Amino acid sequence: MDTLILPVRHPLLRRYVQSFLFFKEDVRQSFAYTTFPNTNVCLAIYRNNQVIYDVNGPTNHCKVSKGNGKVNSRLYGFHRLPFTVSIDGTIDQICILFKPGGLRSFTHEGFSDLWQSNEVLEDLFPGKTSGLIDLLFSTDTPVTRANLLEQFLLSRLLSGKSNPLLDTSLRLIEQNTGPLTVNGLAAALHVNESTLYRLFLDHIGQSPKAFCQTIRFRHALSALAVRPEDKLTQLAYTHDYYDQAHYIKDLKQFTGFTPNQLKHKFSVEQSELIWIPAR
Repeated sequence: MDTLILPVRHPLLRRYVQSFLFFKEDVRQSFAYTTFPNTNVCLAIYRNNQVIYDVNGPTNHCKVSKGNGKVNSRLYGFHRLPFTVSIDGTIDQICILFKPGGLRSFTHEGFSDLWQSNEVLEDLFPGKTSGLIDLLFSTDTPVTRANLLEQFLLSRLLSGKSNPLLDTSLRLIEQNTGPLTVNGLAAALHVNESTLYRLFLDHIGQSPKAFCQTIRFRHALSALAVRPEDKLTQLAYTHDYYDQAHYIKDLKQFTGFTPNQLKHKFSVEQSELIWIPAR
């Protein structure tokens, strides 16, 4: 499967959108891959595929198969388990990866409704997407598609200003150099925990505790990908785990593998996408 990641070019849009991701497979054969929990929200647009998403209990699986000529769109994000995808046949998929809190700058729709929709693009921008869809799939050139997406998103931006409390929260989490608790974050922001909880659920879609845990996991995963030769004890302490056992347990919970198993399985695409592709 051909995979390409393009960065966002417009400086204003870069505050809200991380990148555009393109998947394309023209050969009628099966393909599967696994990705891991992340802090971004992915809006996936499928040209002609049926999408069945099962996220009940221990299952977090998406099955993509041949469609009926209709464009579908789904929202993915905030997994607490590995995300497995199986593709049967051809696929032409465009993904918009929103930064934490970025999607809220384009819509007031609640996350709970959006997760369940197979037409989430239309739910986000009612009556505004038909022209975009026609243009996107009238070309096979990823750069042209990315430019069309940027123009559309800029036209749908609700405001050039983000929530200052959320911005400060995210900055404190990213700059943190030691164990971070929700209580400590709330104290640093001079708000109570319930205010912080509502802020994260409304703007990000998950609790501050879950978000902080995912941030720590992603930093640890990226470090393992970049420096697989480092000792696990050093990686554990560098990323604020209590000890090596805690680090191993956390990575296994989020990926399904121990760190030693994982570093022999995953691939890194353009220094951004960490996944396990398999045919």
